[in-house]
Amino acid sequence: MRIAFAFLGLFLAACTKAPEAPVRKADAREAYSFPAEFEPHASIWVAWPTYENKAGHPTEPVLEDILRALHGHVSVDLLAQDEAEAGMIRERLARDAVPSDHVRIHAVPHADIWLRDMGPIFVKTSGGGRAVVDYAFNAWGYPGFDRSSRTGLIEDAVDRKVAALRGLPVVRSSLSSEGGNRESNGAGTLMLTEQVERQRNPGLSREQIEAEFRRTLGATHFVWLPQGIAEDDATWEGPLPGGIYTPLTPGGHIDEYARFADAHTILLGEVTEAEAQEDPIRAMTRERLEKARAAIEAAGDQDGRPFRIVRVPMPEPLYDTLRPGDGVYASMKGMRYTSGVPFPKGKPVRIIVSTSYLNFLVTNGVVLAQVYFKEGRPPRVKEKDDAALRILGEVFPGRRVVPIDAEAVNLGGGGVHCITQQEPL
Repeated sequence: MRIAFAFLGLFLAACTKAPEAPVRKADAREAYSFPAEFEPHASIWVAWPTYENKAGHPTEPVLEDILRALHGHVSVDLLAQDEAEAGMIRERLARDAVPSDHVRIHAVPHADIWLRDMGPIFVKTSGGGRAVVDYAFNAWGYPGFDRSSRTGLIEDAVDRKVAALRGLPVVRSSLSSEGGNRESNGAGTLMLTEQVERQRNPGLSREQIEAEFRRTLGATHFVWLPQGIAEDDATWEGPLPGGIYTPLTPGGHIDEYARFADAHTILLGEVTEAEAQEDPIRAMTRERLEKARAAIEAAGDQDGRPFRIVRVPMPEPLYDTLRPGDGVYASMKGMRYTSGVPFPKGKPVRIIVSTSYLNFLVTNGVVLAQVYFKEGRPPRVKEKDDAALRILGEVFPGRRVVPIDAEAVNLGGGGVHCITQQEPL
């Protein structure tokens, strides 16, 4: 899910640098609340891709499919590097017959497409307005990241620039945290992966992290899940069993395996015991998901009531190969690995693609859901696709479930939810 820093260096140097807009500070007397994603939206924010995760697998078509699916339901605000790229995007959307009357394009430099994480976090204020929370960005905790580098400064400024575009005040926070690791039920409960938040903020206790989320998001109750799925383990930790690498994944984001469907219902990924016996990586994921289930049951909601837990199958494992010249490979080869296993520079590496049915986007009238069946793949893949789509349709009544082939994005460690960010009404 994470930026190919070295790969993008020359690209970003050539981009027109937009001036940093003056930050309008939020009123310290205001209180904030973080709406659930299933509540009404004013807009969905996305960013135009900057590179290919794997050569020959462009991510632009995925974004175009998202724009098509959102047409007629919600406005879209799209970030371009500059006005020249904005013009190119308009021409391409027209060429590809992508409806664009709901799309507004803004010139905001960005190094990557993961607006869920470094993009604007919109909150409502006690005075009836809105604000943007600006968390510190540390590149998903990857070693060697220089926050003061050109790339770091560009990524860190995206949310403040969006706030300036909207004329919204900014709530500053020194906490390092990403939107992909926070799930709100809209009633005060925040669900997070503890391993992720603690790794990003090693000097803070869980109580200190909670205090900052109480201040910035209005959270009153926390559901801490111990660890994310194995397929989402941080790449710098080294290969998984079988020498399989993860493709710049963030280390356990909540939006890969546990999501709120409503204030009382949590969708939780599931690996069966039989599936765990087929693959050691799936066995690791099953163990973690069952610990997550126990944590959800123990925590309950903000009113002390148990959550309804709906299990959703995890997709069939999808493996691929990355080679020199691929965007993700460029970052992987220069990474500092903590496992002691040297990266085989110059040689192909096998990866497990970042697939999940829970990395969906829910917005006005529609749910955008990832699917994986293609001709030549086992029927079991389609069976799981169909099961996941059916479950999403049941828990989101009144919304149309739109299947999206996001594999080109999954190759970079994220998915549909990771590249979108909602702005509440």
